[in-house]
Amino acid sequence: MFHQSQSLNNLKRDHRLKPLQIAGRYPESADLNNKSKFFLPQIKMIEQSSVFTEKQKQLRLPQLQNHLAASDQLQRKKIEIRKSITPKYQKRQTTIYAMRTKAGCQINKAAKINQDQAILCPKILENIGYKLFAVSDGHGLNGHHVSNFIKQTLPKYLHKYLGDNHEDIQMQISRAFAITNREIWNSDTDTNLSGSTTASVLITKDIIYTANVGDSRAILCRFDQVWQIVPLTRDHKPDDPEEIKNIVNAGGRVEKQRDFHGNPIGPFRVWLQYIQAPGLAMSRSFGDKVGAQAGVTAIPEIKEFILTNHDQFIIVASDGVWEYLSNEEVMSIVIPYFEKDNPDLAAEKVVNEAIQAWRRNSLARDDITCIIIFL
Repeated sequence: MFHQSQSLNNLKRDHRLKPLQIAGRYPESADLNNKSKFFLPQIKMIEQSSVFTEKQKQLRLPQLQNHLAASDQLQRKKIEIRKSITPKYQKRQTTIYAMRTKAGCQINKAAKINQDQAILCPKILENIGYKLFAVSDGHGLNGHHVSNFIKQTLPKYLHKYLGDNHEDIQMQISRAFAITNREIWNSDTDTNLSGSTTASVLITKDIIYTANVGDSRAILCRFDQVWQIVPLTRDHKPDDPEEIKNIVNAGGRVEKQRDFHGNPIGPFRVWLQYIQAPGLAMSRSFGDKVGAQAGVTAIPEIKEFILTNHDQFIIVASDGVWEYLSNEEVMSIVIPYFEKDNPDLAAEKVVNEAIQAWRRNSLARDDITCIIIFL
């Protein structure tokens, strides 16, 4: 996330004056229509018919035998081709995973603090039967403190509540998120204009629970004849119909930032009704006390998924990955390393490709964090 720090004393300005970009992300400039696309092959076999016409039945026996032999040979050849192209994935005994992260840079290429944090299967939860993976993407002056607080605190409360109740899991996840956010607000860290997103994946046996706040993202990649993507989270953008309704009902407004000529630029952002702050480019976030007055909330969107034998791997990443790479592109990057059973190289490749995408589209670069989980 890209921000300019501002004092609260400067917030009470007429919103018709020069706008302040206080806590928003660096404006997007990608042209989605010009993005390169990855097209995955879809292999479909045409089964050979075993029904013969009356004319075929009248063929002399040698000709009929030759016809059947040729047909059988062609069918065997097609099956061999399909076996050579379509991978046969065997379910592994244990989940393996890897994470890579890269700090962003300013427009002048100056290095910045990496405000991303990753949670990688903490033992405290694994001991009670849960695998937790999450990416928290901080923003604002103290965003790195908020994301680190989430990394240290959220697993503890999940352990506390899930350990006491294995039935209403979604309720316990919501409680853990709420208490974590309350402690962030009560901490010594100034979170008036600082906060963090969090996209989490909780795995227990053959069930996945995802809890998402903000615009970090998780996807599930499945192979069933062809590769498929199952979105595990939904980006909480201010202009999303469901999100904008909550913002407006809370007394906030959703608008783009404006340049000196009054022209709208960048993504939609959340503002207080009569003050040009906080300018958040997401509608849900931990921390962000000023944003909370405009309807920004840390209530997670929780979803439940049942794993099948077709489900192969999960990708959890900050928006530094998703800004200029589509779900399909990221999946295509990972597949070759999945076939080699190497999540480390997969995570490294995704981060490198995201860096190259930022170079093609922007003078600056957001923090980039990616977790690869092979199921």
